[in-house]
Amino acid sequence: MKLRVKPITGLIRSQAHIDRILRSQGFVYRSGLYNIRIQDSTSGNVYQLQIPALPHNSQAQEQPFIRLGEPSIHCNRGLSRFQAQNRDIPAPVLDAANDKLAEIVSYLRSHPTVT
Repeated sequence: MKLRVKPITGLIRSQAHIDRILRSQGFVYRSGLYNIRIQDSTSGNVYQLQIPALPHNSQAQEQPFIRLGEPSIHCNRGLSRFQAQNRDIPAPVLDAANDKLAEIVSYLRSHPTVT
């Protein structure tokens, strides 16, 4: 099982709209990434789900827009970044991450961009 990223990757909305939705879902924005922690109740390991937010410029915009990049998930407990990215993610953690991504996509697609 892996992270289902296709529906969210490349989604473009106003920065204010994306920020409002992701923060309401528990994400924190830092350095171009939206992050949320997911803890595995079995092992106690904490995983980080990250969604890159990239500036998107198109003509005649009154407000800044961003494009969501490809989400990633990794363990952030005492491992180097390489080890964390290559570690197997438990199925329940992937399920939780995929559910969170699906919820965000559903909300972004069903609500028009309003600031």
